Amino acid sequence: MLKQIEHSLSELLASGKGIYGCSLYDFKTNESFAYKENESFYAASIIKVPIMAAVFAHAYEGECRLTDKIQIHEEDFVPGDGILKHLSAGMEWSIYDLLVLMIIESDNTATNVLIDLVGVENIAAHMTRWGFKKSQLNHKLQISPDRKPGELNVIIPNEINQFLIHLASGRVVSIKACEMMINILKQQKMNGLLPRLLPDAEGAIGMIPNWEAAHKTGYVSGVEHNVGLFYFPGHTYAISIMSKNIVNRNEPRRIMGEIGQLIFNVSR
Repeated sequence: MLKQIEHSLSELLASGKGIYGCSLYDFKTNESFAYKENESFYAASIIKVPIMAAVFAHAYEGECRLTDKIQIHEEDFVPGDGILKHLSAGMEWSIYDLLVLMIIESDNTATNVLIDLVGVENIAAHMTRWGFKKSQLNHKLQISPDRKPGELNVIIPNEINQFLIHLASGRVVSIKACEMMINILKQQKMNGLLPRLLPDAEGAIGMIPNWEAAHKTGYVSGVEHNVGLFYFPGHTYAISIMSKNIVNRNEPRRIMGEIGQLIFNVSR
């Protein structure tokens, strides 16, 4: 299946002025596609996916419960994506609610609170256990703009895609945790990249959708990413596409949108 479109995928990924990396896996055929899959990219909000898993691991180990409440203080608010910064200080949110906000709204305040809950070193230890070698969490979000290269959060397309394969296979924390994490990822509100050109839902209310995506995007200036599990007709894919040195956001939207459409069409 993927072999039919390998050339088209490579052409699309090479068609921009930016640098792109891609790792793709078809669960049905066990076929893979890779393009600069071991390239290093600034993680942006993709780092929130392993952070989410580390929080679930923290709960699984009995260090917290997802129903526990955390109070958000004025000093917790940070700029960038999210809604918490627009709300009143002093409000309490469950850990589960903060996880949802971190993923579907990419809330940076929620992310930093959850990093503090688990600890950077503990998150790093979990990431190592899950097969991340070069991908690293080195800092909280929106705190210091002048970091050196070795202090940045880093993600590798192949490593995050292997993690997604483990997630879909129920091998991260527990089967129940994987189900819950995938359900959170399915609620994603930012759908302007890989899902951008996919068809709208068709048929009667309540009908099984013709596609679903459990995914996460990441953006900072010059960087645009999309990773996730894509459930297309007859096929499920783990897809991770990273970019850097992009001139404007229209380029990755075009490239990733056309890749999503291409994979969907070949799956039918």
